[in-house]
Amino acid sequence: MKVKLDFSIVKSNVIFLIILLVILFSQKISAEKKKSYSVSQATYKVLEKSRKLSDKNRYTDAVNILKKQIPKTGKNQYETTLIHQHLAYIYLENQDNKKAIVELELTLKGGDTLPPKNTQSLRYNLAQVYIQSEQYIEALPVLEQWFSLEKKPKADAWYLKGLIYYKLNRFSSAVNPLKKAIALSPHENWSILLLSIHLEQKHYRQAIQVLNRLLDLYPHKKKYWMHLTDVHLMLKDYTKALATLKLAYRAVSLEEKDILRLAQLYMYKNIPYSAAELLLSNMQQQTIKANASNLELLANSWAMAREHNKELKYLKQAAEMKNDARLYQRCGQILLKLEKWNQAISMLKKALAKGNLKQPQQSYLLMGIAAYNANKFKTASWAFTQAEKYKVTKKQARLWMRQLNQKMNGLQKS
Repeated sequence: MKVKLDFSIVKSNVIFLIILLVILFSQKISAEKKKSYSVSQATYKVLEKSRKLSDKNRYTDAVNILKKQIPKTGKNQYETTLIHQHLAYIYLENQDNKKAIVELELTLKGGDTLPPKNTQSLRYNLAQVYIQSEQYIEALPVLEQWFSLEKKPKADAWYLKGLIYYKLNRFSSAVNPLKKAIALSPHENWSILLLSIHLEQKHYRQAIQVLNRLLDLYPHKKKYWMHLTDVHLMLKDYTKALATLKLAYRAVSLEEKDILRLAQLYMYKNIPYSAAELLLSNMQQQTIKANASNLELLANSWAMAREHNKELKYLKQAAEMKNDARLYQRCGQILLKLEKWNQAISMLKKALAKGNLKQPQQSYLLMGIAAYNANKFKTASWAFTQAEKYKVTKKQARLWMRQLNQKMNGLQKS
């Protein structure tokens, strides 16, 4: 006898069985996902008591009662993890980073018993404590794991990541995290760290970008103007260095050395009048000293501007102030150009009397020329005779001596 199966009934039973299995499986998954975060009354009381003791700065007592409770938690991993977490916070509050790290690591071992947000916070805390303890190698993987699970990392986290790479001398890796941190929150110190990395790597153009941003935010901070000037100078971009220092001169109060550098840049770019006016006005305002070296710089700027009378005025002051043979010699040369023969002789005598000239032969020759033009033949003859003793001026001195003899003979005949 053959049994005839009703396939419509079989089909409906199979569908019912599949639905039942799906429901049961879903309930099992839901039960696994739904974790109990309940704490026994005894452990709760211990946690509460330790918190109150910590509030009273009784850290040792707080730690002791927590440690005594650990064996009593039995197999309740959640309670054990909570106690380690509380211990970590007590050690952190007491600035005992070494013990805090141990407890944070133990807490994270049982991290699967905690809500995911809590575990993330603990991971971030551990990375921070590693950084504070200068354990940057240990901090990096912890923070990297935190980043892998964080949807929208905040600026502080990006900064910490950049800082770790910087401390590990991985400068290239530090740049992008720091840029992201600054983009989210433009902290001054973060920008300074990024700047130092660019300078360390000699990435001067990137350093300029950072400095320009800093100056947009802090236009009255002199150090950024000076750094920007320095970076332009490193790139040998003297035009931009001058422009930056000119803006700085208007924006902030510059020190003497900075004003002198501005004057030197004016001179380097062949703008001597601006250099002279800058130096003169600041000497009058007493923002820079009217000392020998500054007066010589002022004289040099007038020399470049071909204002020889002004050059002589300030060079004389510098020479007398310093009692410097070289400067007396320079004054003698200027007086010779201005055809002030007797003053030139007097100034060159001072230069030679000082006795420490590197090229005395030049002073002898110049004195001879001045004396020749002033018709002081005895002085001229003596000066040319001295100049003849030096190889460099021997030929010229002899030619001048010949002219001197001819002039003297001509005057005698007449």
